[in-house]
Amino acid sequence: MKKGSIPELSAQLKDIAKDLSFLGHPRYPLKKLIQLFPQHHAFINELEDVTVPFGVNVKSKRMAMDQFLKDLETAEISKPMKEVFTQRLEDYHSLLSMMENFDNVFFYDHCTKLYGTSHQSTQNNNFLYFMEKIPDFCVPDVSEEKFKGEEAMNYLRNRLLETFEDTDVDVKASTSLLSDSSAGRKVLKLNPFKSYSTQALDIFLVHEGWVHLGTSLNGAAQTEHPWLSTWAPRTTFLQEGLAVLTELITGCMTHERWGRVMLRHLATSMAERGSNIKDVYAFLRHHEIPELDAFKLSLRVFRGVPLDGGMAFTKELLYLHGMVQLLYHLQFYQKDLRSLWVGKLSFEEHVMLMDHPTEMHANLRYYPLGLDDPLVKERLRKLQELSFSLFKSGFL
Repeated sequence: MKKGSIPELSAQLKDIAKDLSFLGHPRYPLKKLIQLFPQHHAFINELEDVTVPFGVNVKSKRMAMDQFLKDLETAEISKPMKEVFTQRLEDYHSLLSMMENFDNVFFYDHCTKLYGTSHQSTQNNNFLYFMEKIPDFCVPDVSEEKFKGEEAMNYLRNRLLETFEDTDVDVKASTSLLSDSSAGRKVLKLNPFKSYSTQALDIFLVHEGWVHLGTSLNGAAQTEHPWLSTWAPRTTFLQEGLAVLTELITGCMTHERWGRVMLRHLATSMAERGSNIKDVYAFLRHHEIPELDAFKLSLRVFRGVPLDGGMAFTKELLYLHGMVQLLYHLQFYQKDLRSLWVGKLSFEEHVMLMDHPTEMHANLRYYPLGLDDPLVKERLRKLQELSFSLFKSGFL
């Protein structure tokens, strides 16, 4: 690779990003959790204590970042591309600062720089009205079959093969303790110990498979702009918004699923406004979330921050914030969904891609055919128009 070229800089950036997805493997003050939730003692024993260090050499990462900036300064690439690389590097600096300040107030400060807060949206009546209208686009879960373990994984595997080549995707048992499903670069992971209806599995298919796996695989296929395969926190806003929106427009979003998405948002907002982890847990139980699920969701909300309230892991807000912003974005720029599938993009990067189509040469290897269904396009149009009518000057 030519020194200072976009592919070479992309490779450097990918190496810097390696191991920075530590937020997927959080630590907690286990003694305090056991005191607060003795009924979940067995589950808590499976978690990592906050005293266990993350396996990342922060000093060497920062040195690599400094070298990257020096190489970027002399690189003969466009100014917009230099801005993309610089912004992503700033994200990684914030992640390292979060790692160094895990379980204290400074973690929250860096977290809000990356993911924002709930303070603005909770005071926005248009946002609240928009959320009240979403159940009109949800469906009841009428599926009769339920699958568990290998059967559930086989169902998802077969559904994925309707869109992806079998050499590019697989479904494996998840080791995550806090979520039922997740996606890596080529793997969709599923909790093998729970039973799922076919509609619940279809939600995982479109959210984790079509969106997260699809954009990863398309990003990896980019030869001129391989940075599109690399995750950065700023891409989460668009990615999670796109994933929830795809659930809605494909008719996969059930009323139960929407209720959980809303409760996660409200729980995060409660924590930011001062509710402690016991309060959040009680709120979720009041809304009939099963005990262990309520505990897991509470842990997600308090990932990296003290359990006493006033702070939260605000990435949990991006599912709804991202969806509303994405709908406004699509309506404002009059773009379809296809251009969002080229890789891991932020909103700003998507605008740059639109402004420089001949320079970018971003191609699609995979795009779910189900998104071309007329009913899907009609649901998307209605949601875009609703969003744009409420947020004429933008959402956030």
